[in-house]
Amino acid sequence: MKLTQNLTVSNKAGFHLRVASMICKEAMKYEDEITLANGSYKADCKSCLDLLAIMAPCGTTLSLEVEGEHSETIASVFTEMFEKKFWEDEYSKTE
Repeated sequence: MKLTQNLTVSNKAGFHLRVASMICKEAMKYEDEITLANGSYKADCKSCLDLLAIMAPCGTTLSLEVEGEHSETIASVFTEMFEKKFWEDEYSKTE
């Protein structure tokens, strides 16, 4: 099964190493093909280096594409990560 959806980076710090590491760690749990795209750049979610090259500040909309038997589960987990702002802003001292 193939699934595509848009996700918006909404944490203040944007897409950075900790976020990329979190996504990569989650993606490695599955055999499915998982990519995030920013415009024409497509990153393999199982590669931290690919993910770091996304260059997505707060407000950027990325396209998630998942292909495999766990696509709905993966999309749900990724959506939660993005919606929860990767659990970062709750610890931020700046408003």
